[in-house]
Amino acid sequence: MAAVARADDWRGRPWKQRFHRAWPCLASALLMLLAFPPFNLGPLVFVALVPWMLSLRQSSGREAWRSGYVFGFLYGLGQLFWVAQLVSRWVGSIAMGIIPWLIACSLYALYFGWAAVMMRHAWHRKWPWAIPLVWAGIEVIRSFIPTFAFPWGLLATPLWPFPGLIQQAHFGTIFLVSAWVALVNLIVALAALKSPYAVLQSYVATALAGLTISIMALSSHPASTPTPITIGQPGVDMAFGEPEKQIAALGRNITPIAEQAAKDGTSLLVLPEGISEAPTMPPSTVFRIPPGLPVIFGGRRGTGPTYQSAFSFDGKRWQHVDKTRLVVFGEFVPGRHLFPFLTQAFKMPDSDMEPGTEGVKAIDIAGMRVGPIICFEAMFPDVAYLQQVNGARLLTVIGIDDWYMDGNAPMQMRAASVWRAVETGLPLVRSMTLGYSFACDGHGQILAEAPLGKPMGLRVNMPIPRESTMFHAAPLFPLGFAVFTLAMPWLRPRKPRE
Repeated sequence: MAAVARADDWRGRPWKQRFHRAWPCLASALLMLLAFPPFNLGPLVFVALVPWMLSLRQSSGREAWRSGYVFGFLYGLGQLFWVAQLVSRWVGSIAMGIIPWLIACSLYALYFGWAAVMMRHAWHRKWPWAIPLVWAGIEVIRSFIPTFAFPWGLLATPLWPFPGLIQQAHFGTIFLVSAWVALVNLIVALAALKSPYAVLQSYVATALAGLTISIMALSSHPASTPTPITIGQPGVDMAFGEPEKQIAALGRNITPIAEQAAKDGTSLLVLPEGISEAPTMPPSTVFRIPPGLPVIFGGRRGTGPTYQSAFSFDGKRWQHVDKTRLVVFGEFVPGRHLFPFLTQAFKMPDSDMEPGTEGVKAIDIAGMRVGPIICFEAMFPDVAYLQQVNGARLLTVIGIDDWYMDGNAPMQMRAASVWRAVETGLPLVRSMTLGYSFACDGHGQILAEAPLGKPMGLRVNMPIPRESTMFHAAPLFPLGFAVFTLAMPWLRPRKPRE
């Protein structure tokens, strides 16, 4: 009853008391945003959650929900600001850009309200060990919820520049690393509470074990064959501009890149998404493919239904792979027929694209099996994992980030590709029209990167593994996190023995 009374008195408190209750979630939201682009103070994630986490110990259920929702909304304002930038430029109205941004932040915040309630339950049950598990579990759920799956702003994401800290992802995906980071936050919180060493030692030992596994994994180097790959970056803005000029610029910029790649003896040329149309196969190209040069690039396939696809040509045979993860409100609009006026007001596409019907597929080209990942698909660990199941030895991410180059989204998309490399242990090349185009090895270490916006071919000797680098049990960790999170409200603490 006292807890309920405290929650009901929230609005009647003087502003100093309200601030005393609110500052922890405000501080944590700010620290989290500082860890992400454009600030890139990545190591802050190890302490960012501590103020908020501590405040939930003494909160009621309602207070926890409010705190989590406020945290999530503020966090979303920074994480999703690119939505306002994109829509404002697309429709030519700042006000029209703000509306979907605020709606997206309001929905995004729901997950963090839920997370706060779950963390509060863990404290009250004297299960602090459950906090990292439920944090990771909610990240998994929001990353794979049907239709609106959106793995954005995950706790571990800013650590991508530090290969020595993230190799656990190979054994349990990025979600395992998020749980590990949440564990470190929990240790700092318990230390702030002056918890006895007997309480801390198991948590510290687990965190150190995770770090040790990561460092040991980084020191492993599977047998590989150096293979020259050229990453083509056309340097053409494919989001905003006149289509005729875009096509002409693509032809001017890509043709010399392809010719130089053939002259240099590259094994495979990888080009971005969106540079071809294919009402029927084979696709038409605005650039010349030199004889004998294997190439992968992306474009639209079909006229009804329409697919976003990756095409490959080895001089003899055309192949294609269709995108399986589509961008909501970009490539398809849920409930389109219910709100036709919104489609017109926000200049959305007149028709929806379709996800590939054959699932995730690999391509045999240039004497190896390649796993194409098309743009938004790179946000999802399961796509890269399935390409590895298909036998891929090289991942190729092709896309267009031109829609939001003025914001922080391209940097987070770049980070996602690095995580997919670490999770699979496979080398990866990423080709974008303006950038970020780069190559990294199976540990996520950047081998080469093209300057933003510059038309160029980036030639890299990629270490193609001779045998599979797959860790088959990796999906069990995110599955376990999600199951535990959903089951926790029904679990009961064990009664102490008399």
